[in-house]
Amino acid sequence: MIECPSGLSYSHEHMWAKATPKTKVAEVGISHDLTEELEEVLSIDLPMEGDELDMDTLCIHLHLESGDVRHLRSPLSGRVLEINREVLDSPTLLHLDPYKHWLYKMEYDEPEELDLLMDHTQYSRYLDNL
Repeated sequence: MIECPSGLSYSHEHMWAKATPKTKVAEVGISHDLTEELEEVLSIDLPMEGDELDMDTLCIHLHLESGDVRHLRSPLSGRVLEINREVLDSPTLLHLDPYKHWLYKMEYDEPEELDLLMDHTQYSRYLDNL
């Protein structure tokens, strides 16, 4: 079983959100399981600051060493507040520690969407059944 940090909410597409309910701000990133599945990420396209995203909107494009592109969906609805420029400049950071290197921060609109995501225990079970 792969270690999944607690305190995060996970999507079936291997995205995570670290939500702060008091401010309704969440950091969003990709899981360790996804980084293990991917070959080297050469570049990333992220949403722009100020973009409005709906849950499950395609918003992240990972350009891989093979020339393939992996498209990922937002785990929550809301407005992008900040993108992680460090990861944009050095996408290989995602392979080093995907839980430290978030992709973007967003102000989420629908706190109940967090209930549609998995906690770390549910996500671990989900991975075991893949």
